[in-house]
Amino acid sequence: MYYHCAGHDSRPHGRVFPLITGLLFTFIAICFGIAALSFFLCKSKRDWLFLTLALGFTLWADYFLILHDRHLPGVAVFCFAHGAYILRATNKPPKFLLGLALLIPAFFWLDPIYVFTALYAALFVSNIYITARHLKHNRLLAVTGLLLFAACDVCVLIFNLPGYFGAPSWLRNIYPMIWVFYLPSQVILAISAIDFRFIKTLRPSAPSQAP
Repeated sequence: MYYHCAGHDSRPHGRVFPLITGLLFTFIAICFGIAALSFFLCKSKRDWLFLTLALGFTLWADYFLILHDRHLPGVAVFCFAHGAYILRATNKPPKFLLGLALLIPAFFWLDPIYVFTALYAALFVSNIYITARHLKHNRLLAVTGLLLFAACDVCVLIFNLPGYFGAPSWLRNIYPMIWVFYLPSQVILAISAIDFRFIKTLRPSAPSQAP
């Protein structure tokens, strides 16, 4: 998730309401903590490991994006987050991902932020596709989280249209929807390694009544 591809801070909350910025980052940190603690309730340790790794990268990316408004390292780290999600779903990533290596020469003549943004988008779409096809545990939950995440990024794109393509300024009113989609997406992803069937077995059974 990112707010623009160059230069200025376009976030309504950014430098005006630092408390809000801190609360947003704290929320993402809590989601990472939930994922880490789900180790005790997960079905697959491998699934848990890559989910926690992905949310760790997400927290790191948001450290740059939310707290410091540094977009190049933020988008770059988010690429690693989507890579971790892909490895969570399958230990044999599709060969078409090798085609992303074609972006490497672009670093020599394009601004790196545009190259990383293209890489981010390609990995995100691949992540949704691979998770929907190959994830074995809580697939519906994980895909729901990723789709909400994607809806957040669509809102980010719309929010930035006035600044880069001369679109009407009222499009910036979509800003709250970025967080309406993003925050729930991270909660859903954070709990997607939990074995809910195991939790049900922990409930005490009702005592049988004598006839």
